[in-house]
Amino acid sequence: MRTILTAFCLIIFFILASCKENSSSELYLEESDKSIEFQYDPTITKDSRLVSDMVQENGRTCFVSGEDPNYKIRICIHEDGISEFMQILSAWKEGTLVSEFSSTLSDNSGYKIGTYPFSGIKTKVEGSKFAIIGDRKLRFSGDVALVWDRGNFNLKNHFKNFNIFTFSNGESLLVLSPSGESEVYLGISFKDQTLEKEIQNLILTKNQIGLDTCNSSLPIITEIFGETNSSLGRWIEIYNPYTFPICEEGLEFNLLGNKTSLHQTTGFLSPHETRIFAEDIASLERISLSGIKWGDLKKVGKLSLSRADQTFEFNLPGTGYLFGDNYYSWKGGSFSTCETISKFCMDPGKNYTSALESEYACDPNDFELEELNPNGLVHKGVLQSDWKYLDLIYKGNEICEPSSLKISWGKNLFPIQISRKISSGEIISLGNLPFLLGNPSYSFSIFKTVTISDIVSLSNSLGKEKVLWDGIFRTSKGVPTRIVLQKTNGETVSICFENGKALLHPNSTDPAFPQSAVAFENPRTSASIKFCKRSENLGKARFSEVSWMGSYQGVDPISKDKFLEFVSVTEYSPDSIYLEIVPGAGTTVSILLPLEKEGLTLLSSGKSTCFPQTEFSKDVSFSLPSSGSNLLKIYDPYTGELWDEFAYSSSGPGVNDTKNKIRKSAYSKMESGARIWSASSYLGKPYRDPSCPLTDAHPGISE
Repeated sequence: MRTILTAFCLIIFFILASCKENSSSELYLEESDKSIEFQYDPTITKDSRLVSDMVQENGRTCFVSGEDPNYKIRICIHEDGISEFMQILSAWKEGTLVSEFSSTLSDNSGYKIGTYPFSGIKTKVEGSKFAIIGDRKLRFSGDVALVWDRGNFNLKNHFKNFNIFTFSNGESLLVLSPSGESEVYLGISFKDQTLEKEIQNLILTKNQIGLDTCNSSLPIITEIFGETNSSLGRWIEIYNPYTFPICEEGLEFNLLGNKTSLHQTTGFLSPHETRIFAEDIASLERISLSGIKWGDLKKVGKLSLSRADQTFEFNLPGTGYLFGDNYYSWKGGSFSTCETISKFCMDPGKNYTSALESEYACDPNDFELEELNPNGLVHKGVLQSDWKYLDLIYKGNEICEPSSLKISWGKNLFPIQISRKISSGEIISLGNLPFLLGNPSYSFSIFKTVTISDIVSLSNSLGKEKVLWDGIFRTSKGVPTRIVLQKTNGETVSICFENGKALLHPNSTDPAFPQSAVAFENPRTSASIKFCKRSENLGKARFSEVSWMGSYQGVDPISKDKFLEFVSVTEYSPDSIYLEIVPGAGTTVSILLPLEKEGLTLLSSGKSTCFPQTEFSKDVSFSLPSSGSNLLKIYDPYTGELWDEFAYSSSGPGVNDTKNKIRKSAYSKMESGARIWSASSYLGKPYRDPSCPLTDAHPGISE
């Protein structure tokens, strides 16, 4: 008996299951039999995919356009016209005008498809009674009785989408905007008496669900663009990162203290929805935003999005958005990445659900500075002060892509504009260097008003940052008070880095070193070339002439003509020295300066009055005490070894005769195997201004 009952129950179960399955199948088939179907569900959390293409669905060929799966239209066609339909679809994608083609849909009703210029589409939609607009250019408010646009429905992305126009005779026209850079529209006309009501009812129903379930959380600001002279216009992008709708009510922007309410649309932002708010002249798909001071997007400060006591803050770049010929948007932590062929480096309106970078993105921690030049370069005898630059060296083990990185130097912030991948040991050069144009490792930047003490840092779009240079030059003797990087003829010296340690750039006039015209004029620099390395040849230097009193031009004392002269005492000249000026009373001053590869090295505060043709290493603050007992010392900046010292007072060595207006520098020479200091005499070299006959010195010339 129990067996019979069990068998009977199983039979009933299978019968019920079969009925249920058949019922579902019938409903599914009934739904899928429709040739035209509009789909809208803004509360879907699944990632959307932009589509305008042919697909196979349940054994039928259908054209699908929109955002799959949350907002799209499907048109299924009869198999007899598939080839022609696809040919016209291809013509639209290629921007080609072709004649209309007529055939039938899957339910045997007729349709027409063709490509048209804008004027042709405008003529076709005349007299329509309803339109749902996905491209604001097609919003003919005077020609359509009822128009619904982005203010009536939600999309995940803020791009152009399909447009539907309906007419009193039951006809409908689907219009797709031009593909890419073309001006050719795609049009598909068909009859569907119920489509208009289905669209309206579905949108109103789903919007009410979104409004009823929206949350008072905050969207986030994800991208901005604030350059004045761009054809795109200025804009702000916001994004809903949550899996639930966010209510619009009460949202406002605050840009440097100026508040602007966000325009109300459906009342909510969909899960993972992106929106663009822009000025009226912007060419993007957008929601207009008035009352904002768009020029403030270039200033230092914050843009915030808030409601009641909630605030999301977004740091402004504090700079422009135009670098060379490319426009870059700002994403809060970095500029947008860019392909080198693109003029606009940005992705406004694009839906995204992850802030993850490319798996090949470079890590800022894998970079070090190779070279830093805060003064510029000499070109054709003239210092180009805007040719300042940085060289980065990649020390990572894996090949990586650096375009998500940005460099900060003082108040200057620039994206790295290199789209290719780099390998360990490669150099990236950043600066305004015309001679590097076309070099795949060069990234255009203009570093203004930077100094040697300005911090240099590298960061990525995730906020990871590495300080490459803290502005402090450390030596074994300590941190010098000043560093000399320029000569009076404009020639400059870069700071080199070897394993993260700073040194003054060695002389690069070496036969093994590639010599360009720029390199020849700037032998203590090596832009875009891996060169920084301390010489293995050890050398020493000493004082050779000291003018601690300056010059007399006639009866006028010229204190700025004070100078020091150094000479190498070994076969190989050291590349730099650490100088200490120890006054009898006061604070010790230390100066790090480069030494010439050959001959004598001179240090002064600038051009000499009495020796105007002599070139000096220039330290604008340089001076020597002229009273009391004073001591000068020079050291090896790497080891701290004391190389030489010179003590003087107002009585000498050297002559400072204020009564007779005579000044003679102190000069070091060898006599009978011993080094002595004596007062210098002028022997006709170098050129001395005739108005300085009582100034005896010979800077740069051995006596």
